[in-house]
Amino acid sequence: MVSKRSLQTYVVAVGLMVMGLALVALCSAAWLQGLEPRWSVILFGLLGVYMVLLGVDEGWLSGLEVTPTHLRIQSFGRWTEHPLPRVEAVDGLRDILGGGIQLVLIASEGEAIRVPLRRYANAGPLAQGLLDALWLKNPQLILMPRLARRLGQPPFGVLAAKKSRR
Repeated sequence: MVSKRSLQTYVVAVGLMVMGLALVALCSAAWLQGLEPRWSVILFGLLGVYMVLLGVDEGWLSGLEVTPTHLRIQSFGRWTEHPLPRVEAVDGLRDILGGGIQLVLIASEGEAIRVPLRRYANAGPLAQGLLDALWLKNPQLILMPRLARRLGQPPFGVLAAKKSRR
C-alpha cells in the first residue's frame, strides 16, 4: 500500500510555505532597516527558510509504503526502510504538523519508529494495512488501549485475512 496525498495535504504544505516566505520577507525588511541585534534577524530568517522546506517536504517529498514485510518512510525525498518482525507494540498520538494521527511502533530493542499518517487521503486503510502486516509478523502484537479504541483490533482484512465472527 502506498500513501496518497489529499487536498488537505497540499493546503497544509502551501500554508507552511506561505508563512515561511512571509517570515523571510519580514526579516529581510528588518535587515534593510538596520534592526539590532542582527543575529536575531538571521535566526528568524532561517526559521522562515526551514518552514518553506518543511512545506515542500509535507506536500511533495514525503510518503509511506507498507508491504507485508517492511515499512518504508519517505522524508525529504529519501526512503528509510524498517523491517516489521521486530515490532512488539503500537501506540497512536496526534501529529502536531497537520493534525492527523501518528503511529509509534515500538521495536524489541527499545527503538521507537514514528509513522506520520498526517492528512493522507488513505490514512485509515494505510494504518489498518500497517497493523495487519505487523499482526501477521507478530500475532502477540500489543495495541495500546487508546489506539485499539480508535481503530479496533487486527486483522482488518487489508493485508491479512479478516477473522470470521462466529
